[in-house]
Amino acid sequence: MQKNTPIYCFRATWKSENQFDNNNIPEWVCVETNWQGYKISTVPWIADVAQAVGILNIENTPYGWILYLKKFGFQDVQQVSCEDIFEEKLYF
Repeated sequence: MQKNTPIYCFRATWKSENQFDNNNIPEWVCVETNWQGYKISTVPWIADVAQAVGILNIENTPYGWILYLKKFGFQDVQQVSCEDIFEEKLYF
């Protein structure tokens, strides 16, 4: 039996040289923006399937995800508590 994959959450800074295109981000990564930059969370129920069929090849650790996110041009990617990312949604 496979263990449940956790949701990983990150913050990153704005890209300086190019405009961010959300269309380039795969379905297993959720990206939102606010005045602090990017709020990023993984979507494990999609990422697990993508890994199983071979279209996502990463080490499923925070460090592995940080390396993966940097490929999209995110800078200063840091893992944060998911509570920090989702706290605004808890009040709606």
